[in-house]
Amino acid sequence: KAYGQALETHVADLQGSEASPALAALVQLTSSMIERTREAEQQLRDASKQMNELRGNLAEARRVAESDALTGLANRRAFEAKLRRAVAHAREAAKPLSLAFCDIDHFKKINDTHGHDVGDRILKFVAQRLASVSSTSCYVARHGGEEFVMLFQDLEAEGAKKLVDEVRADLQDRRLVAKQSGEPIGQVSFSAGVASLAAGENGRQMLRAADQALYRAKREGRNRVVIAEA
Repeated sequence: KAYGQALETHVADLQGSEASPALAALVQLTSSMIERTREAEQQLRDASKQMNELRGNLAEARRVAESDALTGLANRRAFEAKLRRAVAHAREAAKPLSLAFCDIDHFKKINDTHGHDVGDRILKFVAQRLASVSSTSCYVARHGGEEFVMLFQDLEAEGAKKLVDEVRADLQDRRLVAKQSGEPIGQVSFSAGVASLAAGENGRQMLRAADQALYRAKREGRNRVVIAEA
C-alpha cells in the first residue's frame, strides 16, 4: 500500500513537467504499475477476508466435531484428546489427576416407561448438573449413551469424589416430572467410580480403574460414588 501511494505521488509530479521520451515511457510504465498495485492490494484484501472466513468455518467444524449434539458437552473424541494432554501435563508437573466415570441409574427403565423424548431430557438435565462443577480444572464430557466422564486436574481421588458426590446428592433430592404429560418421573440418580492416575499408568488404565469402581457402585446398590481400589 505504501509503495503504491509513493508511486502515485511521484508520477503526478512528473506528469506535470516537460519530459523526454524516455522519461515519458517511464511515467507510463509506472502508471501501469500503480494500477497493478491497486489490483494486488484488492486481491490481498479479498484473500485475507477468505482466510478469516475459512478460519471461522474450521473453528466451527472443530467445535461441532468435538461436541455432543444432544447435551452440548464435549464428546468422547474430545475427551480422549483432553485426557492424553492432561496425563502428559500431570507427569511433567508432578501434579495429581483424577477421573470420575458416571452412569445414570436404571436409564433403560426411564426410556421404556416414559419414552425416548423424556430420556433425552433426562440426559440433558444430568449433563447440566455435572457441568455445574466444570471449570478450568474440571472437564466434563459425555462418553456415550447414559455415561459421562469428569476429569479433575490437580485433584486427588478423595477431592474428586467429594465434588461428584455433591452433584449426586443434589440430583437425588429432586423429583422430576415429564414436561409434556406432567407424569412424575420420580427420583433420578447416577452411580460413579473415581480413580487417580497412579505411577506408571496411562489414561486408559485410569479410565478402566474408574469403570471398575463404577461397577462396584452399581453392585453395592447404585446412587453412590466409589473410589477405585489401589
